[in-house]
Amino acid sequence: MKRISRMIFPIILILGAVAALWYYWVRPAGSLAVAWNSLVNPASATSVALTASGTVETTEINVAPEVAGKILAVDVQEGDTVHVGDVLVHFDDSILKDQRTIATSNLEMTKIALVQLTSPATIANIQKAIAQDKQDIDNAQQTYDNQKYFTTNQSAVQNAHSGLILAQQALDDAQTDYDKISGDPNNNKDKADAYQKLYAAQLDYNSASYTYALWTGKVESEQLNIKAAALSLAKAKLPEDQALLDVLNGGPIPDNATGAGIVQLQQARIAVQLAQANLDLLDDQIAKTTVVAPVDGVVITRNAEPGSVVNVGAALLTLARLDELTITVYVPEDRVGEVSLGQTADVSVDSFPGVVFKAAVSYISDQAEFTPRNVETVSGRKNTVFAIKLRLNDTSEKLKPGMPADVTFLAK
Repeated sequence: MKRISRMIFPIILILGAVAALWYYWVRPAGSLAVAWNSLVNPASATSVALTASGTVETTEINVAPEVAGKILAVDVQEGDTVHVGDVLVHFDDSILKDQRTIATSNLEMTKIALVQLTSPATIANIQKAIAQDKQDIDNAQQTYDNQKYFTTNQSAVQNAHSGLILAQQALDDAQTDYDKISGDPNNNKDKADAYQKLYAAQLDYNSASYTYALWTGKVESEQLNIKAAALSLAKAKLPEDQALLDVLNGGPIPDNATGAGIVQLQQARIAVQLAQANLDLLDDQIAKTTVVAPVDGVVITRNAEPGSVVNVGAALLTLARLDELTITVYVPEDRVGEVSLGQTADVSVDSFPGVVFKAAVSYISDQAEFTPRNVETVSGRKNTVFAIKLRLNDTSEKLKPGMPADVTFLAK
């Protein structure tokens, strides 16, 4: 009996060993089989799909006014979906509109002034002035030539000198005759006749003296300079008036143009441009009193309320863009080599069970970092991980910022 019991114990040990080998080796899920398979076929050890978890993120945009003022109305609430151009906030624009009315009137006044300077009557007057300029040039030229002639005619100088001598002699004779007669010219006929001859002789002498002085150059310099200046003035005025006429008829203003008419026209044109620019500036400011959505998105914060007075740049609303959703996940260092830029992935969220969203890798960090405490990966936590950012493609607009999401990287 003892012999039989001694034989049974080894048999039980052998059966236990066989059972253990079957459990750990033959059974498909056996850890030993898996371990062995990992050693024999290392590639199959990483054939498990790479998965990770993260949170849906988006670009946030602070909507701020470009003008300061009082808020009249806010047309959106937190959670509202808005599109580009949708009106978000209205500012009080009453003062700006009053200023615009003044600017409009000023623009009309400057335009009227410009029209007056370019009217048909003005053009006709300029044409008349040009004709007069030409006549003035001819007259001034003739006068100057005559004056200049006096300085070169020697025979005329001699003749003037002879006339002066004769006039002097006639004056002396008339004076002698007048002195010989006694009495008062007012009562004595002979005395009156002598006085008349004396007076005529004096006039002749004055004329002869002036003519001689003129021919001999005693008044040449002064008279010649006056006549030369008159000629220069007449010649200078003609091109100024002609340039003004050309401009009024539609021509450009020459760079070297001068003259009061040209200057006045330039000032009038500048005044119109300045008034128009001022009006455009007010229109731009009035347009900015209505704040519109710069992008498609969802209102996630609202800091604006009617009646508030805010400054330029104050954050009124914050929009989250729905067309630029991303998700950042962390992949263990030993598996980051399985990820490449542009690689596609499936994304799922708890809010839409069974719905698979598509994403593509847009960024792979070039530096490892310690595993964040709030991130889980399929293969468990590792000492270091790499950040991977994926761009989501959700045309249904179901995904929202802040949703937890699971990512499954598809094979390259």
